[in-house]
Amino acid sequence: MRYIKYIIPVLLLFSVLSCRKSEGIKPVTPIDTDLVIHQIKFSAPYQYASTKVVGDTLKVIYYENVNLYIPSNGFNLSYALHLKEDFSSSVLVSYNFTTVDAYGDVTYDWVDDNLNNVTAKTVKDTVINGASVTHITVQRPFTFFKAFNSTQIATNTQDSLLTLKTNKIVFSSYVYFGKTYPATSDTTNVYYIKSN
Repeated sequence: MRYIKYIIPVLLLFSVLSCRKSEGIKPVTPIDTDLVIHQIKFSAPYQYASTKVVGDTLKVIYYENVNLYIPSNGFNLSYALHLKEDFSSSVLVSYNFTTVDAYGDVTYDWVDDNLNNVTAKTVKDTVINGASVTHITVQRPFTFFKAFNSTQIATNTQDSLLTLKTNKIVFSSYVYFGKTYPATSDTTNVYYIKSN
């Protein structure tokens, strides 16, 4: 009982100090882990397109080569990954193209951006900086073509393509899992080479 007279003032002092507003401590902004695990990173090296004149038509076979990285738990919690190509910063935008879909059918001026439906890809798990990551490599051909009034005009156009150094392709990719997550994009150069 004799210690009670000492304990009561200490408890009162503690309760008053604990109710005081602390200065300089700011609330921590929570990390949106759902957004983080669905964020895609890119590695798109220079892209190449092979050119060939067939009669009065210039064919440009563009070999897409893109690497996507997504945290493995985000990949596992995804209904679909999408990859889109924007050719508007290249001469290819004015050409028609064909691709082959997952069923082996040739499509005209359309490519499936849902990577679930793309067979020309590899998917493997890896570790980067201690984090489990799914690495997706997409390698698929697009056959662009344009008919000209003569073989000579097609050949001259081919020669001019070979000198271009500023054509670019913009890639964007996003995840769908009950909602569409923000897209990530990357821009890379495309170079034209002459095929035999």
